[in-house]
Amino acid sequence: MKKKVLRKTETFLHFLTAAIILIKGYDELTKHIFFPAFILLSFGLLVLVIMLLWRPLRIKPKEARRSCYFIEAPALLVISYVVYLEGRHTVPYIFLIAAFLYPAMGFISTKKWKKINRQH
Repeated sequence: MKKKVLRKTETFLHFLTAAIILIKGYDELTKHIFFPAFILLSFGLLVLVIMLLWRPLRIKPKEARRSCYFIEAPALLVISYVVYLEGRHTVPYIFLIAAFLYPAMGFISTKKWKKINRQH
């Protein structure tokens, strides 16, 4: 995969994850469960702010992508816990696995492209 396509796919993934986090936060807010709702809404909004305003905030694109991965991981853990408390059986494990994979992807995606290609 070309580097530009990979970066655009990564950006799409961050927007998609932020949308999932915000939707679940709003869902918890409508159920009057405020503590996890505000955690999820704040993490989702923070990811959107970083992804949309990284230039005005003077954040390097590499650091913005890395920080989004590390912000989304605890949000996915909170979603996993909340879904587990709702009594669903397999869905919490999917979010738990995603929460563990996001920091790994953040580490892998921020390595220099040539270093990744040389290792294969």
